[in-house]
Amino acid sequence: MTQLPEIVRTLRTMPPLPHVAQRVLETVRDPDYSIDDLVGLVRTDPSLTARILKLCNSSLYGLSTEVTTVSNAVAYLGTRNLVKLVLVSCAANHFSAAGSSQYTEPRTLWRHTFACAIACQWLANRCGYPQSDAAFTAGILHNIGKVALSQVASDSLLVASAKVEGSHADVERAIFGIDHATAAGVVVDAWGLPRELRRAVRCHHDEEDLCSESPLPAILNLADTLVLTAGIGNPFPQLPLTIAPLVLDRLHLTTADVETATAHVAAEIERSAELLNLGMLVGR
Repeated sequence: MTQLPEIVRTLRTMPPLPHVAQRVLETVRDPDYSIDDLVGLVRTDPSLTARILKLCNSSLYGLSTEVTTVSNAVAYLGTRNLVKLVLVSCAANHFSAAGSSQYTEPRTLWRHTFACAIACQWLANRCGYPQSDAAFTAGILHNIGKVALSQVASDSLLVASAKVEGSHADVERAIFGIDHATAAGVVVDAWGLPRELRRAVRCHHDEEDLCSESPLPAILNLADTLVLTAGIGNPFPQLPLTIAPLVLDRLHLTTADVETATAHVAAEIERSAELLNLGMLVGR
């Protein structure tokens, strides 16, 4: 594909997550991390601090007392919600740069991404995976390659894609020469993120990795599929979607669990307008 070299160059040169976000991810990987260290990291970025406080005081949380400091935010929301807000606030800038076509557009791509992160976190808790923050992070990052793909997508290419049979990844490879998971893998490898996280993002559609020692690729695969099945950000609605039985077996989940997860995602999307508002999250 003549566009592939251009796509790969774009992927390899995508600006990394802000330093503070990477430090936060490193900090929370340590089970004995200090809350004071986490608060101190967020405080080093004034614009991030401002966005965090704006979100804390929004209707999302409905607090009766105004939150004026990051320490207050931790006291009212807990460290997990603070980590989520940091990651969402920092990642949103990348998704606001997505191009618009039938393939995707910024708000649709971000909606799918956030829904997938919510699903990952729920599934991680359900199947007993202890690092639900890492699962949420995988969901947020799994679409990062689509930002680059969207910038070269054209409606004429997508019309041609209607003749391609197979999975979503098969169609992407036919259009772009690379699928979104492999594309995201190029980005997170360049960013030097933790190995388990990189592998999940890169391999969540590879059958061999869905049965690997870490359940994270299977969690991400299932989250992505159930969100697409729910019609959230599905670029190829003409293609059939099925949840692989081996994924359910790997995670020791049932179809009833999938239905519950789907309902949970729908409820979270309904109440999370602020976290879906790219205009509120990006910039200063």
